[in-house]
Amino acid sequence: MRGSGGPPPRRLVEALSRPGIALALVAGLGAVSAAYAAYGLDLPLRTDYLAMLTGASLLAHGGCLYCHAAQVHAQASLLGTPRLGFDPFLETPVVALAYRPLLGLPLTAGFAVFLALSAGCVGVSARLLHRRPGFPGGPAGASLLALTLLSLPAAWNYHLGQVDAVLVLPLTAGALALRARRPLTGGLLLSCLLLKPQTVWLVPVALLFARNWRAVAGMILGAALWACASLALAGVAGVGRWLDLLGTQGPPVDTSIGIPGAVASIGGSVSGFVAALVLGLVAAGWLWRHGGALRARPGVAVGLGVGLSLLLAPHVYAYDLIALVIPLTVLGERRLASALACALLVNASHLVDTLFIISGPHVEALALLVTVLVMARELAAPREDAEPRPERAAAPPPRPPAEVETGWREAPDRASS
Repeated sequence: MRGSGGPPPRRLVEALSRPGIALALVAGLGAVSAAYAAYGLDLPLRTDYLAMLTGASLLAHGGCLYCHAAQVHAQASLLGTPRLGFDPFLETPVVALAYRPLLGLPLTAGFAVFLALSAGCVGVSARLLHRRPGFPGGPAGASLLALTLLSLPAAWNYHLGQVDAVLVLPLTAGALALRARRPLTGGLLLSCLLLKPQTVWLVPVALLFARNWRAVAGMILGAALWACASLALAGVAGVGRWLDLLGTQGPPVDTSIGIPGAVASIGGSVSGFVAALVLGLVAAGWLWRHGGALRARPGVAVGLGVGLSLLLAPHVYAYDLIALVIPLTVLGERRLASALACALLVNASHLVDTLFIISGPHVEALALLVTVLVMARELAAPREDAEPRPERAAAPPPRPPAEVETGWREAPDRASS
């Protein structure tokens, strides 16, 4: 029977190119995200949404944004009791400002507005990526989007009230702007991700060695704007207290799912930070060596930058992995089977970590490493080495010479009909 033979990668693409299988996958992942969202909506003050409202409340009432005692008092007021623990606000002052409008709503209604905004940003991102020339269409392309934007790790955004699902829209728009030869706009949009620096801290390095000066300038300009906004909201002393609070109240490195987290689980937090620094320098050296190949491929530069950032940052958590949508969709244009396999591996590793790993190195670190290695191998290869379509239709009749010369020159869709 057709599709029953061939190598496993080809069989994977053929399976996910079947509408029934793709629909079941999308529906299943969507149901998981909806369940996570419902749990967060039922108990919004038992999630990170409480920490966000704590920062918003202090900012609204002129309190000391990063003073421990002020945060404890503000959080006790939100909870109605000081006996339910403490979840510190550790985000930038701009995040507190973004959550401030939700203070005027009932808790459940405010969380519902946040969920609607997150869903809207994810939906628009999916639409933009699906319409991009060269993106694999059909059920296989929809499966790839679902495995990234609606992945099991990404579902934690809807349960915890994290902003990564909102930030995926400027990430997507920025990457597409770079590919559309609008580097300054792309850099400005990508700078929005500096609110979650663990997702993009190596992106400016990749763009720098790719000699995309205007994109780097856009990110620097955006970073300067965020810094000025933070100083205006919290003051110089407030920013200093924020850095101190990150050191004393921030999550330990060994809970991170990247390589530094695995190192820290064995050798302690200091070894995790050292690993992040050393491996970051190694990654920068690799990007410098391949800067010439990346120069004409801004989408590849951003994809590798995001993948390396997630792999090597000392504080990366499951909800941050929604950012993998950029590297995996870029990879999917050249190697759809590899992109689908990596996306499935990330989801499977998260399931293993959730069910079986209480402490120690996370399997997700291995999945991230495999994903980055596949990206580095495939995306640095010559474009002519791209895989053929899963199923090639019969050759069309010859076209007039003018049509051949003006036709689309990018790689064709990889999805089967």
